[in-house]
Amino acid sequence: MVYNAELADRVRAIIEAAGDVDEKRMMGSLAFMVNGRMAVGVSGDEVFFPVGGGEALEVALQQGAHRLNLRGGREVPFAALTDPDDDTLADWIAEAVERAMRD
Repeated sequence: MVYNAELADRVRAIIEAAGDVDEKRMMGSLAFMVNGRMAVGVSGDEVFFPVGGGEALEVALQQGAHRLNLRGGREVPFAALTDPDDDTLADWIAEAVERAMRD
């Protein structure tokens, strides 16, 4: 699945404030790397965030995200948002950048 370029531009506009951000294309997705770690990704019409498993993923799901579904049904500890508004997107990206900076 090819990532939504407009959605990637929205993410890019927000995450650029984090400073040194690298972009990497991965299997049709676009990943935004902070501190050498993936902070945010865009795949299709979804923005996804590596949150870790267990309780962190459960909290993300309670905050309105859903599990990222990979082809083949493989489960990963990523939360995803579909069509988030700009405020929601900015909040999630800020948390993702903070997580990438401390890990």
